Amino acid sequence: MALAIVVGVLLIFMGVRSGIIIAFSLALNVLGTLLIMYLWGIELQRISLGALIIALSMLVDNAIVIVEGVLIARQQGSTLLTAINYVIRRSALPLLGATVIAILAFAPIGLSQDSTGEYCKSLFQVLLISLMLSWFSALTITPVLIKWWLFKGAASPAPAAETDPYRGRFYRSYQRILNALLRQKTVTLVVMAALLAGAVWGFGSVRQNFFPSSNTPIFFVDLWLPYGTDIAATEKMASDIETAINGQPGVVTTVATVGQGSMRFILTYSGQRQYSNYAQIMVRMDDRRSIDALTRHVDAYIARYYPQVNASSKRVMFGPSGDSAIEVRIKGPDPDRLRLIASQVSTILTADPAVGSVRNDWQNRSKTIRPQYSPTLGRELGVDKQDIDSALQMNFSGSRAGLYREGADLLPVVVRPPAAERQDANHLQNVLVWSQSRQQYIPLSNVVSGFNLEWEDPLILRRDRSRVLTVMTDPDPLSNQTPGDILARVQPQIDALSLPHGYSIEWGGDAENSSEAQQGLFTTLPLGYLVMFVITVLMFSSLKNAIAIWLTVPLALIGVTPGFLITGIPFGFMALIGLLSLSGMLIRNGIVLVEEIEQQKQEKPQHEAIIYAATSRLRPILLTAFTTVLGLAPLLLDVFFQSMAVVIMFGLGFATLLTLLVLPVIYACFHPKDMRQPQ
Repeated sequence: MALAIVVGVLLIFMGVRSGIIIAFSLALNVLGTLLIMYLWGIELQRISLGALIIALSMLVDNAIVIVEGVLIARQQGSTLLTAINYVIRRSALPLLGATVIAILAFAPIGLSQDSTGEYCKSLFQVLLISLMLSWFSALTITPVLIKWWLFKGAASPAPAAETDPYRGRFYRSYQRILNALLRQKTVTLVVMAALLAGAVWGFGSVRQNFFPSSNTPIFFVDLWLPYGTDIAATEKMASDIETAINGQPGVVTTVATVGQGSMRFILTYSGQRQYSNYAQIMVRMDDRRSIDALTRHVDAYIARYYPQVNASSKRVMFGPSGDSAIEVRIKGPDPDRLRLIASQVSTILTADPAVGSVRNDWQNRSKTIRPQYSPTLGRELGVDKQDIDSALQMNFSGSRAGLYREGADLLPVVVRPPAAERQDANHLQNVLVWSQSRQQYIPLSNVVSGFNLEWEDPLILRRDRSRVLTVMTDPDPLSNQTPGDILARVQPQIDALSLPHGYSIEWGGDAENSSEAQQGLFTTLPLGYLVMFVITVLMFSSLKNAIAIWLTVPLALIGVTPGFLITGIPFGFMALIGLLSLSGMLIRNGIVLVEEIEQQKQEKPQHEAIIYAATSRLRPILLTAFTTVLGLAPLLLDVFFQSMAVVIMFGLGFATLLTLLVLPVIYACFHPKDMRQPQ
């Protein structure tokens, strides 16, 4: 669809012959990209295919510049070969610099060393291949096609050096607007600054997200029974719930795993570690639109028949994900104080209507029967604590007595009493402890002063050698809220909690994953942008021209913010990559325009050169923007790329006006002396 849209736009606005030439170059670039991808070992998957769609509109830019330049030169009376040679000599280096800058805008994601960089690396690789091929083909294949077919059968224009190719009404209207802006440079820049300030302020209202949920018709139901539940009871509970789910319309298949999560079947899935009280049911539907209704039914069924179960439903995610989307880590030395703080955090989370079930990774405290060892009786009978521990392990958990070989596997042989004895607390009185000094068994009741029933933490987890209790939750799938929406409400409340000395709170989940991904991205970003800026300076041998071009980059936010507010799509990690790529597109267009101004200044006064150069770049820049915006329209239907599509479509739509209207004004401000010539 994207390819058809781009080709259709070219045929309509460039004419049939010019459009076919550019479309043929585009097809060759795509085929060459696929060939190099195969040789490089890059597979066709969601990321690489999305990169190809993004590249489609950018691939035609170089060819449009060459074809447009030849058409204008021919209208001015040049012969075909002279026009081709002139355009190639004049455009080769500017187009190369602009192409390299567009590639470098995507370099941070390709060079990122974190898991998100690994996940999205093919995006940079595909754009690197395709954009370099587009520059090469524009200077080699496109001129051949122009010579062979563009003017085939057409009468050569008569020499007319004074012919103005921009005398049409559309061009004249643009020139009048640009003249007015050049006369009111201060007002123009003040208005742009005010719009930028408004866009920055409005961006605070844009919804935030890391990666969206996948559109795969699969969701998971995580089931947590109280800690210590026998795995057989967990299995029965999971089997009953799975049977109930299988009876619902639209369910294709279900897979239940007991004691741990499923095997990692996709990169973005992380299975749960082993717990006897945990089960997970993976449900595949025939249509993802049916998931919400089934999720509502499953939640109601579990709440009615299994009130002791902590259940949560979640979908497959795009991008790296952890155990939960929202995680609050509480660090400190005392388990009791950690649980007290965790209860305060849980209260805040539970109060939010968009939050699903809340749990913590230490789980519930469990009752423990603890024998009270008597040192006096123990010394008298020759029994110490280690002897008691060994006896209790043998009589309840079991002790390994040997190994059984079955093929290549070694299976442990565990000795322990029957289940009826192990599950009876009265059996403690009959436990026999071996006394080394007396060489006989001593009843446990003879060496203890009694048995106490105590609450204890079954799990005490650590992070960086410190005790850390993590409170976890996910958005309610029926709330249509992102983790970013919930964090915006609950994070200020949790961060405002008064913590004792030695205790701290840090955020995990999507907040941490997003921070790590951005850190990996911004680690290489300064170097990449420095190289881009240096290339811009070297191309013009002028610091002022480079700064003028780069000043248009932040103004693109004026188009991006309304795009997100209008569509309601959250700003995610792919949108951040879209901002980086948008900066490359802006600089690319700016380089070509300023290069044209510099060349026209050799023959014309500066004001006239600015007007003529901007007019000559009007159709190529508008056409490139039009093909980009329409070519990315199919990505609005893809939940993974839609935030990036919003950035580029709305941002580039406004950025095109920046390049054609504001950049000439900024350039004139940086060269005020030359503007004193008569206008």
